[in-house]
Amino acid sequence: MFQKVLISASELRNNFQDKVIFDCRYRLTDPNYGKMKYEEGHIPGSCFMDLNEHMASKPGKTGGRHPLPDLKKFKFRLEEAGMDKTKGAVCYDDNLSGAARMWFLLRLIGNEDVLVLNGGFEGWIKLGFPVEVGDNRESKHGQVNVHINRSILATHEDVIDSKGKYKIIDAREVYRYNGESEPIDRFPGRIPGAINIPYTELMEDGKLKDVESLKEYFKDIGDGDIIYCGSGVTSCVNFLAMEELGIRPRLYLGSYSDWISRNLEVARTEK
Repeated sequence: MFQKVLISASELRNNFQDKVIFDCRYRLTDPNYGKMKYEEGHIPGSCFMDLNEHMASKPGKTGGRHPLPDLKKFKFRLEEAGMDKTKGAVCYDDNLSGAARMWFLLRLIGNEDVLVLNGGFEGWIKLGFPVEVGDNRESKHGQVNVHINRSILATHEDVIDSKGKYKIIDAREVYRYNGESEPIDRFPGRIPGAINIPYTELMEDGKLKDVESLKEYFKDIGDGDIIYCGSGVTSCVNFLAMEELGIRPRLYLGSYSDWISRNLEVARTEK
């Protein structure tokens, strides 16, 4: 059974009043990028969600670079945006991964009525749809109930115990998977036994590829298989694609950055 996870710009425009919209643009290399872009222009009424401030909590010794956000603060931000049981949510960005991370977090707290804008902000403005500038959004008064769905999460213990039972999927670029170099984490490598399905290969022109193309990437992947990346952000694109195909994976949220913080074994591809 396929799960609808995407919405087009035209569909959103036609159902604008029924949605709470989240702008999730970010760059790992520039913490100010998302807010700057939001203020330059955003979908009217959308609420900015900062990756580090709203979609993650401060990292500790373990847990990875982007641990789960503080749920009380996250709930407050959602209610401030006007979320309640009468409205669905739409997440957008400019490379799918920020929107997919927000989509995953909403699914994690029990919200099933959440979609990702396929084509992101660029797709919206290409159709000539309206844009707001600045940050003049008024706080609203929504009501959000949090019910954590732990069945879609995996820990490092789950990864260790999964050998021979479930596949481990590394969503990072090939060079990082191979351990050729590592631009962010302390040292290069991958979780031993992991296969590589780079999140970048699942997209084309800012959109998730069509279902038939996605099937080829995930033809040997099944329910319960575990996805990871560097810190549980870009791997959400893989999660999104698998959900669209009707596959029910788990996300190792701490990902490679958590794995190496625990001094666990890593593998590299020999040249």
